Amino acid sequence: MQASGLLNDSSGPSWYQDLQQKFKEGKFKTYARWGGVGNVVVVIFLSLMFFTSMFPTAIFCCAISVIVGILELPFCCTCLPICQEIQKYMTVFEVYWIRGVLYVGLGVLIFMIYGYFGGFLAIFFAIAYILDGLCYILAHFKGETHSASDNKVESLGVDTNKLKAKAAATAMGIV
Repeated sequence: MQASGLLNDSSGPSWYQDLQQKFKEGKFKTYARWGGVGNVVVVIFLSLMFFTSMFPTAIFCCAISVIVGILELPFCCTCLPICQEIQKYMTVFEVYWIRGVLYVGLGVLIFMIYGYFGGFLAIFFAIAYILDGLCYILAHFKGETHSASDNKVESLGVDTNKLKAKAAATAMGIV
């Protein structure tokens, strides 16, 4: 018996299989964009979860994640007008090596914060931001550039048309 829902679709490849295909193609900008969004979510969640045991470090990590979130938000979210407005001012970060160097620098900054204040998860946060920055730098050297399609969710490997159709069918009770 197969479960039905948004993530299971027997009519074609799932969103996860679409994402795996993007990864197999070796698109480092896809890795980096997913990494940036994932870092923001994980760092903020874990920093708030362990806030008392990582007190000063958690504040700095959350602040850094907000900065990265602001950088990634316009390139990942096209549904809010504020995202489109912010995107006009973030064009310098469409050059991937610049964004990569910034993320590596933020990772090094988190290492320095860890050295001064402690906070056991800061090491993992720093490594994650450095790896994300390296993916952006590799994307630049591989010749990947920012394009207009990168402003849409589809460039992350998600087929939104399929998800919308499946959501509508599930909501109407067809599936």
